[in-house]
Amino acid sequence: MVDTPTSARPAASATYSISRAIAVLAGTAICLLVAGTAVGLGLVGRHGGGPAQGWDNRVWQWAIGHRGPLIGVSKVIATVGDAPALGAICVLLTLALWLTLRSPRALTPFVAYLGGEALVFLIREVVHRGRPLTADYPAPGAVRGVHETSYSFPSGHAVAVTAVVVALLGLLALTRGRWWPWLVALVVAAFVADTRLVLGVHWFSDVAVGLALGASWGAAVAVVARRLR
Repeated sequence: MVDTPTSARPAASATYSISRAIAVLAGTAICLLVAGTAVGLGLVGRHGGGPAQGWDNRVWQWAIGHRGPLIGVSKVIATVGDAPALGAICVLLTLALWLTLRSPRALTPFVAYLGGEALVFLIREVVHRGRPLTADYPAPGAVRGVHETSYSFPSGHAVAVTAVVVALLGLLALTRGRWWPWLVALVVAAFVADTRLVLGVHWFSDVAVGLALGASWGAAVAVVARRLR
């Protein structure tokens, strides 16, 4: 019996079966949930007013005083990035990718979306932080037509949109061996997060932690999708 040279053997750790992919993603989601909840409790407290509140107040006042021409596009992104609309978009993207790839990788946007929204929901069940006063029109400084009354930490738009964008462009980067899709994903995610500050519906720490959670989950989904057999 002739031994196969090490270099010619397929690396078992380089590819994932569906069951292994699910296990890896589940473990990642649990770690992010624990980390996000711990950071939330440490930064903003159980009901807000934690160590980050002073800085959040200053950024909030600056943001609503320097909105400029971004209010219109921010309202559009708020609508498109809302959970029902984003979910529908991800379903359509998944169907389009399935028709193109005929591979489990087509689930990338939908898995990124589900994981992101689940993280937001579960963390908010623990961290009951209220939103800024400007989140609900007609409060002083609020934007007409904006009504955000759910818990604030973390930002759902920052987590879910970032996760989807990073997962899709990250998979492209890993598949094509390019670095620039990662940069594009981060720029898009940062812009979406900024629109939440422009509308005055979130504190800075909401979107900052949301970006970190969304980027981490999206990158994990991209890596696992790339390694699927």
